[in-house]
Parts: sequence; structure tokens; C-alpha cells
Amino acid sequence: MDDPKSARGVMDFVGVSRTALEVTSLSVNYGAIRAVQDVSLDVPRQGITALVGANGAGKSSILRALAGIVPECHGSIKLNGVDVSKLPARKRVIDHGIVLVPEGRGVFTTMTVRENLELGLLIGDRRRALGATTTFDLEEVYNLFPILRERGDKRAQYLSGGEQQMLAISRSLLMSPALLLVDEPSMGLAPQLVRRIFDVMSNVFAQHKVTVLLVEQDTKIALEIASFAYLLERGVISLAAPSAVLREDPRLKIAYLGVASTILSGDASDNNRGNR
Repeated sequence: MDDPKSARGVMDFVGVSRTALEVTSLSVNYGAIRAVQDVSLDVPRQGITALVGANGAGKSSILRALAGIVPECHGSIKLNGVDVSKLPARKRVIDHGIVLVPEGRGVFTTMTVRENLELGLLIGDRRRALGATTTFDLEEVYNLFPILRERGDKRAQYLSGGEQQMLAISRSLLMSPALLLVDEPSMGLAPQLVRRIFDVMSNVFAQHKVTVLLVEQDTKIALEIASFAYLLERGVISLAAPSAVLREDPRLKIAYLGVASTILSGDASDNNRGNR
């Protein structure tokens, strides 16, 4: 799809008639540096949409802008038809369910595993009081990641990287998200653990009909679990297509400036991961 602005019309092509998230002409600045420029995209309800691109393309900046935690951004952000562009991060989370799982996990390291999860539950309780329908309880997340039950009284700082990622994902689910923004969940993890976490995410998100925008440097696995994807280059969307179509597009490899053959084969090293 050559015209990024036509992306809004492709949702019927992938069998989705309505969208949850509508982003129009989003730009993100860090002082004099423009990290994201005039980006428009849609995320369908109850599915996974991937945002892929090389390091420094602006993927994480888009997620942070959607969550309301960048200092300067412009454009329109609508979730389920409601404009949230001017709302602070706290209201986006509690009132509208925009939940970010940040790059680097973002767990509270001095709190125990259970305390981190209970914080998610506290926000989830407030969300449910406002009518949220996507709900999880502690028993469900313990069933997803049994190690978290075993580590319940341990401070999060003593968890392995994989365990911290499991904790971050579990806490976000307990917050009853309407839109889950997941940033680089594979970063720094062993390949076998990456596959396990992505399998759980794919199954749980589908079962509970969670709406997800995923940023992931491992393009192979991202395009496996997402139904639709956008390619971001230097802060601009250059391609938008169903994941199976985008995977075969030679321009995807070109966008990775020579490292695509490694990334697309699933053999990317931790040094190739990361995004800002």
C-alpha cells in the first residue's frame, strides 16, 4: 500500500469493520528534533496490530504519545470515538483504559511481585466501576505465569528479565485495558523465553478480545501474531498492510538497512533490539 493515508480504508480488507484507535496527523517533538511526523493509523478492535521499523524510527515515541507521556505532541487521538488527545496520562489510563507496557518493563522494583500486581488490580477496580468489560483477576494471571505466584513475596528488582516482563504484562492485564500498548517485549530476553511470552500474549489477547498495538524489533515474530502492520521509517509511515502481505514486501527489508535478513529470520541479537 503506497499511500499511508489510505491505511484507514484497509480494515475491511482484514475483516474488521470498526476501529478502536484512530490516530490522525500525529507528530512528536523532542526540542528541535521531530521524532514522528504526521502519522495517521488505525487499530482494529479486539486484535493485534504491529508497528515495525528499524532502530530510531520513532515507534516508541508513538506509543508514549498515545499514553500521554511525551512533552510535546500534536494531532488527533481518538479511542472508541472519544478524543483523548488533550487528556493527561492518568485520565487516559483510568477513564479510557490506555495502558502502556513500556520498553524495559517498567515494574516497581522496590515493591514485591504481589504488590505490583495489586497496584494493577487497584486501577482495574476503578476501571470496572466505570464500566470496563476486559477484566482479569490474580488467579488468571498466576495461571498464565505460575512463576509469579512462587515469587509473590520477592521484590521485583530480584526477578530475572523474563520474570519482570511477565510481571509487567500481568499487571497491565489486571488494569482492565481498553487499548494495550506493548513496547519491545522481547528486548534482552532469550529466544525460547521470547517465544513463550509471545505465545501467551497471542492466546490471551485473542481469548479476552484485547485490543493491542505492538512495537517489536523482532519483525518475524511480530508479523506472526499481528493481523495488520505498519512500517515506520524516520518518523513516517511508509507501508500499511495485512501482516502476511507486509512480510513479503521487499521494501520491508530495505527499511532495515541491511540487517533485515537477520531480523526477519528471527536470529536478531539483543544488540539489534531496542527502539527509540
